[in-house]
Amino acid sequence: MDRTCYRCGAPVDDSAAFCPQCNAPQIRVPAPESQPATPPLVPGTPADAQPPAQPVPMPVTAGPIVPSVAEPARVDWSRALPAAIVAVLLVSLLVVLAAIPGLGVLVWMAGTGAGAVLLYRRRVPGQVITPGMGARIGAVAGLFGFGIFTVLLALQMLLTRKSGYFRGLLQQAVERAASQNADPRAQEMLQRFTSPEGLAVLLTIVLVMAFVAFLLFSSLGGALASRFTHRREN
Repeated sequence: MDRTCYRCGAPVDDSAAFCPQCNAPQIRVPAPESQPATPPLVPGTPADAQPPAQPVPMPVTAGPIVPSVAEPARVDWSRALPAAIVAVLLVSLLVVLAAIPGLGVLVWMAGTGAGAVLLYRRRVPGQVITPGMGARIGAVAGLFGFGIFTVLLALQMLLTRKSGYFRGLLQQAVERAASQNADPRAQEMLQRFTSPEGLAVLLTIVLVMAFVAFLLFSSLGGALASRFTHRREN
């Protein structure tokens, strides 16, 4: 197939390197062959022929990282309640048999709380008992102690009802109070306590005060006992 010369336009054979008319060199550039598109990889292609894996960004959770805080120790009531009951029984028996005058009730109150904490400490030797835990254990022991105190007081009143023991004690207390206060109205009010209605009111007041005192002093005894055991271990 003949081509035309790019300079003079004369026909030139494909195999000729120069134009026969003007002797111009004939330069031929082969056309690039079309490359077929790379087909997609089919399943089962070897791993070395697969494209490399690209890292996938993970979402970041907003908010500060809160460090974990150890839970505070808690009272194991399955062991604290039996310890409180045993402590109340032992201290109550000791106070009743010893018949400590004056401060016997205060020793009873504080001793129940302290004894309950000491017995609970023996049942749970590996646990640290804080003063707050000791106060709670002591308060529960104080409730049991108040119950025993009420039962003993009721029994004593029933046994001495005919002899007038409590009425005599009440009469003596009223006379002492009346001698210290010359106001006729105060003496009249004190005399009302010697009546059956006044005696019931007085007993109610005594029980309420004993309930508060048992809770207060038993909690204090439990807190002091827990602090003492903590210092002794350290």
